[in-house]
Amino acid sequence: MTRLSVTVNDHPRFSVVSLDGDLDKTSAPRLEETLTEVLTRRQSRVIIDTTRLGFCDSSGVWTLLTTLRRAYELNGWLRLAGVHGVLGRMLELTRLAEAFPIDRDVQESQMRVFGESVPTPR
Repeated sequence: MTRLSVTVNDHPRFSVVSLDGDLDKTSAPRLEETLTEVLTRRQSRVIIDTTRLGFCDSSGVWTLLTTLRRAYELNGWLRLAGVHGVLGRMLELTRLAEAFPIDRDVQESQMRVFGESVPTPR
């Protein structure tokens, strides 16, 4: 069984979705369900923190890509933070790295969008 922990932290102007574990065909549907809930009920502006993502297959990339499209359709945005390893390699090989705004970490994402650091909720 694949393990993926998904944590959502809501801020007034955006949500941070943090991934920890492996994103593949068995865990992608659960992530898609969470992201759909975030986009439709909470916030159309999302930062996905992939710093602790250990693995990502094509199902995971597809989930991220469809969520990017849905965020734009809702006049929002989606940024990836902390991309590395297999996910980074897949995005480069498929040239999808050009489609996603990618930042070093969540704080950089906040700075690029809002021009300021946003305190992390405790």
